[in-house]
Amino acid sequence: MLRENDMIRRIDIFMIAMVVLWLAGCEAPQQRTWDTLTECKQENTELSLHVQQLQNENTQLTQQLETTLELDKDVRLNSISTLQTVHIGSRTGFYDKDENGIAETLVVYLEPKDTAQDAIKAIGKVDIELWDLDDPNNSLVEMWEVIPEILHTAWGGTIFNAYYRLEFLPDNTLKQGTVYTIKMTFTDYISGKVLTDQKVIP
Repeated sequence: MLRENDMIRRIDIFMIAMVVLWLAGCEAPQQRTWDTLTECKQENTELSLHVQQLQNENTQLTQQLETTLELDKDVRLNSISTLQTVHIGSRTGFYDKDENGIAETLVVYLEPKDTAQDAIKAIGKVDIELWDLDDPNNSLVEMWEVIPEILHTAWGGTIFNAYYRLEFLPDNTLKQGTVYTIKMTFTDYISGKVLTDQKVIP
């Protein structure tokens, strides 16, 4: 009799366990479905905000384009500060950077000014030529090209002035006591101007 009761109890326990597992299996998909729905709602909200942001940006760009088309090109160019002059600064010369008693490093200061004669960080390309005009055989000693990416990093100055500071180390041996001439060509990438200057340095 006890064995039959034990068996009945075991069957009851087994049936209860199966029902619990079945209920758990039924709830899991429901939970996953709810989580998926929540994630979809969140993604939909984010996409709606992104679309609204793109619409606002598109409206702004359209307004800018319409305003630009209404203005005359010459009027727009005359309304902004553009490069007017580029001069070789007075501090340009040869320096003894390694302190060995020989001034072997050429340091060139360029001072770009706009139409109001204010310092302006002009974007462009610089060509520097070093000439020995007293040498009839090889008057061009050295030449360098400074691209805009390098020129951009050479900008500096003081509270009184701003300039590009460029350093060059000539491959050819410099003659002590010789007077050299620096020639500079600045190609402005905004206005397309090509400005030149030259300076005699000992």
